[in-house]
Amino acid sequence: MTSEVTGSVQDTPATAPQDALWRGLRTAFTHLASAVRAVVVALVAVMLSALALQVVMRYVFGQALSWSEELALLCFSWSALLAIALGVRDAVHVRLDLLVAALPGALAHWLDKASALAVAGVGGFIAWAGQNYVVDSFGATSAAIGYPTAWLYACAPVSGALICLFALEHVVLGPPSQATRAAPATPHKNA
Repeated sequence: MTSEVTGSVQDTPATAPQDALWRGLRTAFTHLASAVRAVVVALVAVMLSALALQVVMRYVFGQALSWSEELALLCFSWSALLAIALGVRDAVHVRLDLLVAALPGALAHWLDKASALAVAGVGGFIAWAGQNYVVDSFGATSAAIGYPTAWLYACAPVSGALICLFALEHVVLGPPSQATRAAPATPHKNA
C-alpha cells in the first residue's frame, strides 16, 4: 500500500492518528530544512560581503582588514557543512544507482533504506567526533576577532546531527517529494 503522506511503501494500513503523526514529522523536517536553508543563505551573504569589503579596503584604500578573513572562514565552514546536510535531505548528493535501478522494486526500496541508514551512521559519527573536537578546543580564541574557536568547530557536530536526522527521515518517511522540500520560491517569469 502506498501512503499519500510519505510516498513510500507501508507494511500495515495507515490509520488517521498515524497519518497525522507522519504529516507532523514531515512538516517538522520541512520547517527544519527551511530554517537551515535560511541560515546558509545568510552565512553566504555575510561571507561574500566580508570578502568584498576586504577587496575594496585593500585595493581602493590600501588598508587591509584584520578580521574579514576569519569571518569569511567561519561563515564558509558553517554554510558548507549545513549545505551538505540539506543535500542529504534533498537527495542531491552523488550516488551510483546502477545496482538499485537493476533490482526489483522491493529490493531496491530496502537497499535505499540501508543506504540511508549508512548515511545516518556517518552523520552520527561526524556529530560524535565533531563534538569531541569542540570540547578539545574550549579556551582557544581566534587570532583577529577573538571569538572562541569552538564556534568554528561546532559546525561539524551540528551538521553531523542534521545529516543523521535527514537520513533517518528518508528511512522512516521516505525521501521528501519535490512539493515538500524547503525549496526557495521561484521568481515569476514575465511572459
